[in-house]
Amino acid sequence: MTEISLHGRVALVTGGGRGLGEAYCHELARRGAAIVVHDSGTATDGHGHDPEPARNVAASIVAAGGRATACTSDASTEAGGSEAVAVAVRDFGRLDVVVANAGIIHDDQLTDWPTDRFEAVLRHHLLAAFHVIRPAFAVMKAMKYGRLILVSSAAGVFGQPGLTGYAAAKTGMVGLMNVAAIEGAPFGITANGIMPMAGTRMADAIMGEAAQTADGRAFLDTLRVDQVAPVVAYLASEACHETHTVFSAFGGRVAALQVGVTRGWTSPTGTLTAEDVAAHLPEITDPAGLLVPASITDEMAFDV
Repeated sequence: MTEISLHGRVALVTGGGRGLGEAYCHELARRGAAIVVHDSGTATDGHGHDPEPARNVAASIVAAGGRATACTSDASTEAGGSEAVAVAVRDFGRLDVVVANAGIIHDDQLTDWPTDRFEAVLRHHLLAAFHVIRPAFAVMKAMKYGRLILVSSAAGVFGQPGLTGYAAAKTGMVGLMNVAAIEGAPFGITANGIMPMAGTRMADAIMGEAAQTADGRAFLDTLRVDQVAPVVAYLASEACHETHTVFSAFGGRVAALQVGVTRGWTSPTGTLTAEDVAAHLPEITDPAGLLVPASITDEMAFDV
């Protein structure tokens, strides 16, 4: 099989200063892409600002013979997201790939989640992605080429106790991906998602004290960043024609998320009652023959 190359391409990776984001930067650079390492350097709770992580990653790529620049703006703001895209175009003349990876984490039971924390998590994940993808999409549309990769999470798609804000934000990334994939198709722009798991700062924060136990460390050590970064490299490449798909990646396993609807039950008269729903629940929830729509229009058009 021909080696996947990103020579001549320019990639912007948000949250690129540490953890999985850093791994994405190095993998894309190793395959020839010029990298905008975007990271404001906040702590996992969203506080603080440190330009060094982004600068260090960019410097290490350059030292290895690659091309990279750091951007430390705050993508959770409209101006910060636009600045990241502008840096890519200014320094490298184009923008081919966006990996929307930035985010923070909080862990509270649902009844204890403060509104300001919920809003902060949405800003640093979902709005940060939107603020970068919207201006990037315009650049890609003009070039008639682009690769958008949105980092989601199984914690959102399937749920995880304590992560209300994180789960909501990460599931929102799938909605953003869905629309970007549909609108990008006529312009050669693919939009895909990834649900990664790896032993990073954020994983440590989620696990808390358990992450410092022998069993906890052993578990996290099985979830390596190098088991995820190659999936992102594929999605960032010309070899990828897949779009509108979310990939699960951890522990050496790669799988695709299928979001579908059952064939359900249709009232013969077109009207129904709550009692009808209760009576036909086995048919409504039967997963046999699951339908996987490509859009809301597809679901409405299915002949069930």
